Order: sequence, then C-alpha cells, then structure tokens
Amino acid sequence: MAEVDPSKMADAAIAKEPEVLNLKMSEAFDWSDDKTVVRDAIWDYFMENNNHDTVKTEEAEKPFLDMKDEDVRDWVEKNLKK
Repeated sequence: MAEVDPSKMADAAIAKEPEVLNLKMSEAFDWSDDKTVVRDAIWDYFMENNNHDTVKTEEAEKPFLDMKDEDVRDWVEKNLKK
C-alpha cells in the first residue's frame, strides 16, 4: 500500500475550497475597498456576533469550506456588504 504524502492531502483539501475565500474583499467584490481576505472577514463577522467565542466561530465558518464559490459570494453580499 502506497504512503500518502500529508502535504498533498492538504493541497487537495485547499483545492476544494471556494477560491473566493482566499481573495481580498476588494479583489472579490467591486463594492469593497477592504484589503482583508474574505475568509478573515467572515471570521471577524462571526467573532463579533458570538461574543468572541473562537470555538463557535470555528464551527460557524466550517460550512464555507464546502460551499460553492457563488454561495460564499451570496452570503458575503447579504451579510458583509455595508
């Protein structure tokens, strides 16, 4: 049985994530001039809305890793657009 290289597993997991998570807000959305990366902006949103509970924030952010790019964009538009 062949050994699996853990770094390739991580690369494969990252490749499945929506690309928009790794873009700056200003790169992903024409209405934003924020240089924060989208995944960090989502993290900040949840931290602010759950009394800075890291465990709750981590759980709230997990579904974004399996979403389609357009679903993440829709969520950001509805929740982070000011």
